[in-house]
Amino acid sequence: MLTDITNRLPPDFVMIDIRTKVVEPPTPYVIFFLQEIERINGIIGEIRRALAELELGLSGALNISDLMDALITNLSSNTVPPLWLKMCGQIGPTGTYNRKNMANWYIDLLDRYKQLKGVVENNLMAPPSVWLSGLFNPMGYVTACLQVTARAKSLPLDSMKVSTDLTAMEPKDVAAQPAEGTYVHGLYMEGARWDKAAGCIAQSNPKVLHTLMPVVHIVGVTADKVVTEGMYTCPVYMTTIRGPTFTFAAGLVTKEPSSVWVLAAVALVMQPDQ
Repeated sequence: MLTDITNRLPPDFVMIDIRTKVVEPPTPYVIFFLQEIERINGIIGEIRRALAELELGLSGALNISDLMDALITNLSSNTVPPLWLKMCGQIGPTGTYNRKNMANWYIDLLDRYKQLKGVVENNLMAPPSVWLSGLFNPMGYVTACLQVTARAKSLPLDSMKVSTDLTAMEPKDVAAQPAEGTYVHGLYMEGARWDKAAGCIAQSNPKVLHTLMPVVHIVGVTADKVVTEGMYTCPVYMTTIRGPTFTFAAGLVTKEPSSVWVLAAVALVMQPDQ
């Protein structure tokens, strides 16, 4: 496992080269993506350092320390080391927010890197639809969207609210970001499902825990323009561990009273357990 992880570990992003692509003044989106790139650089660097140290320990060049012994236990049990989770923001005061095993977590990390690599190659411009689940700080991206809208309309940021519109598109169908707001994908509905034909929330199909949502159009609006009638205010969480992973609330069209979905604990999650 150590060899497999090391061989698939991508190279660090060269921040000096990336910052030369920044056009002054940088937009909130550019600042956000720079922060994401710096964070994944730190995670990749720590993984590379820890694995290289462990390899020396296993070969007898170094004494096995307590940290190296703990890493051996994590790798052999297919669990993610706590330090790596902490650097990803997946450990907090209430414990760990990750339920993926090491193999799935590492695949997820490589996919996050792939999205950021595409951003770098596109001169720090967002892809046509952003994989929101693949961001370390998804609320930071949503806030950047609100900042851009607030600046464009000369409105105070604290007056902006998140408005969501479910499209009928899949990520591959999106050609470019919208003129206002942003397209995101990667959300799953738990406790119910999204009926694409009717364009509203519906009861879950038997034995289907999570259903993938279509592309979501997030727009910043003022509080007086937030539509509440015929809508269910659906909480969005980063993982199935709710509470501390809350990100924002999405308004979803419903033909049933909102209380039906409240009692069913319907929510959107960015990452299922597997």
